[in-house]
Amino acid sequence: MDTSSIESLKLVRKTNQDLLNFFNDSYISKLEQVQSLKTEDFELKAKIDQLIKTLDVYSFKTSTGHNVFSPFSVDTTSQQEKATQIELQLKELQDMQQTLHLQIKEDEEETALLKKRITDLSTSNRHIDDLLTEVTEEVSTINNEDTTETDGPDTDSLTAADHGKNILRLYQYEKKQLADRIQSDITDVLDSNSHKLDVLSWLIRSDINRAKVTLEELTSSTAKLADHVDELANSLSGESDSEEPVWNHLEKLFQGYKDEHPECGISYDINCADYAMNIPGIVATYLLSITKDIMDNIFVHSNANKVSIKIYLSSKLIDVYINDNGVGIDNNYDTNSPWYSSLHRIKEIIYLLNGTLKIDGDSKTGTNVRFTIPLE
Repeated sequence: MDTSSIESLKLVRKTNQDLLNFFNDSYISKLEQVQSLKTEDFELKAKIDQLIKTLDVYSFKTSTGHNVFSPFSVDTTSQQEKATQIELQLKELQDMQQTLHLQIKEDEEETALLKKRITDLSTSNRHIDDLLTEVTEEVSTINNEDTTETDGPDTDSLTAADHGKNILRLYQYEKKQLADRIQSDITDVLDSNSHKLDVLSWLIRSDINRAKVTLEELTSSTAKLADHVDELANSLSGESDSEEPVWNHLEKLFQGYKDEHPECGISYDINCADYAMNIPGIVATYLLSITKDIMDNIFVHSNANKVSIKIYLSSKLIDVYINDNGVGIDNNYDTNSPWYSSLHRIKEIIYLLNGTLKIDGDSKTGTNVRFTIPLE
């Protein structure tokens, strides 16, 4: 297979990806629509239940056993007229509910179909990428093409002062990012909840059914807010659980990515020379942080469908190798990428830990990232 065939495969892959993006957007939109209809159904059910209770009162038949003081024992005709009106209202609402249920069922079927299409397209992309990898390697071997390498800090020409300035700038940038997250994840939600509480106090007196829905929204929003606070607290402390060894944290991290990205084939091998060894807490924390940044970069930028991770842990050295079969990396990433990018952050952290970083690759072989951290 020649280069033109490879380009044709890439075109098919791109078309598939465009379709996948379209169906993903449609899937999310349809899910939101179904949720909105279910909320409407909840409100409708509450109204129907209330009408049924009211109808039970007005449909109460008079008999010789009635209490003469009953308000319904005086005007039976009026009572029956009201019962008839309620029955008509109830019938109308029940018809609306039936139509709503049909719409929900139809939308859920469409959602299931969209999900199947997404799964099929993801599988198709995976097979195309496998074929592209095999063919590209074959062509590369035949043509004996060399890949371009970009070296990291092992050929770094920056002075200690340059590194210091970069680290301080990154520290200030992360503080600003944290402040923005607090504003968006906490302050804005608190303002929204405060407004909903004002609305709830009014709805309790005017529309009890809508008040119930608003209360559920408040409960859900409060639970999410608690999650945001926990997440921010963890990011501020930046420490891993000292009771659990770092290799367990790494396994959980990679398993989390596998669950989150089922369309991507992720394999990992964590080789620990001595499970009784004690890796310093600060090293373990930043080992996890660096690894997470690299994995996030892969899923944001590389368009890869295969990721391979190999980690070796010993009492003297931590050695991490991560490869993806994505679009590769700019040879001049060190100068072309923004100073606040995660790659620059990784570079400075590894510098502080007296480690080494090497990144190489291209559009044919993907990207290889290797970093080491000495422990002695």
